[in-house]
Amino acid sequence: MATNILSTLKSKFSGPLAENSATFFKEEHTSTSQAVDGSFAVILAGMIQKVSTEKGAKDLHNTLRLEEAEDYDLQRIFERSPQTVNGLVNRGNHFLPKIYPSNLREATNALAIDSEMKKNNTAKLTRISTPLVLSVLGKHVQDNNLDANGLKSLLDGQKGDVKSALSDKFFEEAKLKAFGWTEKVVAKPAPKPKKVKVKKEKPVKVEKAAVVEKAPVVAPAEVSKGGLGFFKWLIPLLLLLGLIWLLMTKGCGAADKVAATVPKVAPKMPKVEKVVEAVKSPFGKMNEAAMGLLKDIKFTAGSAGQQMMNFLKSNKGGGEGRFRFTNLNFASGSATIAGESGLEVDNLSSILKAYEDIKVKVEGYTDSRGKAESNQALSQKRAEAVRARLVASGISESRISTEGFGAANPVASNDTAEGRAENRRIEVVIVK
Repeated sequence: MATNILSTLKSKFSGPLAENSATFFKEEHTSTSQAVDGSFAVILAGMIQKVSTEKGAKDLHNTLRLEEAEDYDLQRIFERSPQTVNGLVNRGNHFLPKIYPSNLREATNALAIDSEMKKNNTAKLTRISTPLVLSVLGKHVQDNNLDANGLKSLLDGQKGDVKSALSDKFFEEAKLKAFGWTEKVVAKPAPKPKKVKVKKEKPVKVEKAAVVEKAPVVAPAEVSKGGLGFFKWLIPLLLLLGLIWLLMTKGCGAADKVAATVPKVAPKMPKVEKVVEAVKSPFGKMNEAAMGLLKDIKFTAGSAGQQMMNFLKSNKGGGEGRFRFTNLNFASGSATIAGESGLEVDNLSSILKAYEDIKVKVEGYTDSRGKAESNQALSQKRAEAVRARLVASGISESRISTEGFGAANPVASNDTAEGRAENRRIEVVIVK
């Protein structure tokens, strides 16, 4: 009989999640109940799209293989404090962007329209549902020893139920090719030829030349009659003197006139290129998308995530960046991360995604009870468990090293239960 993951999720979580979410988000119970069932289908739809490629199937399988099969007590989580609810939201923030790399907002907005729940609340509810889906699907993968191909077959078998649970509007907005979505090619109409305006030249007005009246010609006889006979000798003499003066001044005057007509050319100024220096973080490259998600995380007071964020914001790259997990627990004598305490590791992952160049070393410690060799081996395994969870969330293995120190370097007395509890710890150090 084929496994119906969607039905399993609804029977296990829908009732308590819808009831508590309605109170938490102050929404109508009917809307919240529809949004809860829809959120499970939304997450599974993204996973079906994820395994449509060989690489995607391997990545998701690796995540689910390391996922703890945790039985979430939703009643206790919602009644305890808003911080525990935000812990589930933060965990969802780690995995949803990997399933919906570009259309997550459109997908949750479409779900909000269908359920008539506020968009912001629908987005948070989908993130709360994510760890629940991971837990159920991860347990199925581990119990049945499924490989990546087996996971793909399992999810492909859910396609019909998932499609029935969501509206056509959702698939149109989410753009999931695994469900038959194809990009519509709209033919653009040919551009209309632009009209070229021909400027009409204005007719040039031709002004009539002024009429110069000719001076009357005086006959020589008339001059002599007027008693001006003396000027007939003076005029040729004046013309001769004018000609001599013109010849003497032509050389100097011509040079001056030429010099006056040559325009002065301003000297060319050298080009000054503006040097723009790239602003870099003291801790290297930062991912803007991951920084946006990081702003939504509310770190628990005193947690390793809060310690690290305070260091990164106030530090200029100097000093040792060492942070101790304060709420990370392991099952007694084992390297299995206990329950919700793994959220501290997930918050650290969010920081490392935002600060892409930071490398860290995970150090494990135990108390002094037991054999030194066993303590050292256990501390190493616990450090490696933290590393494995970071890698499963998308952090490159090359950025994380580990070392177990056993009972070395105690931070409290091993003579008391409280002191031994402090000594059993995981610390993270920024590697320069």
